[in-house]
Amino acid sequence: MNYSQLPLPLGDTLYIAELPPSIAPSLSTYRSLTQQLLDEIAPRESAWRLTHLPSGAPRLVSPDHDYHISISHSGGYVALVLSEGQYGVGVDIQVASDKLPQVAPRFMSPTELAYYRHLTTSEADEWLYTVWGLKEAAYKAYPLQVKRHLATNYTVSPPEASLSCDVGSDSFARYTVCADEGDDRPTLLTGYLLRSITTAPYHLTYVQAGAGAFGS
Repeated sequence: MNYSQLPLPLGDTLYIAELPPSIAPSLSTYRSLTQQLLDEIAPRESAWRLTHLPSGAPRLVSPDHDYHISISHSGGYVALVLSEGQYGVGVDIQVASDKLPQVAPRFMSPTELAYYRHLTTSEADEWLYTVWGLKEAAYKAYPLQVKRHLATNYTVSPPEASLSCDVGSDSFARYTVCADEGDDRPTLLTGYLLRSITTAPYHLTYVQAGAGAFGS
């Protein structure tokens, strides 16, 4: 099968598999591709199986290890990350879609939306997909106990507040994602823009919960 791997800033590895051109994307083909990818990359030292929690979140069950897993698919791609650490992880992959701008008010806060509407076309595309991807990844890494609302419960730091970090030959933009359950102390998550829709076939984002954002 055709897949690549990308070292992540906090030590894990993200895998991206691609469907053959002759196979149309569908839920069943995504599941098949995910299973094939896990057959290639899952630890060999013990038996494991992919199952799902009542919430629908995937879980890799092994008698010897506890693996966090996050899966995302879009177009002909499946992105997957496995983590043996104590923190939740989330990944989101998104190919270009004319539907995303139409639903921007549903997942952007008023501040995020106002910033978006004053950008040039290429800048707006990157911000749109970055906000969407980081919020989707944050929900997977750190699902709130309250009813989630992407526009208000998760907020993304503006680009001017982002930092960059280098992993191997890659340079990633790093963001803070605020997860707010309505208490006095919202949780800060560390998010990364790994691939931009303006320069790659897909927009790729990653969030790790609990590791602290900017050292907090």
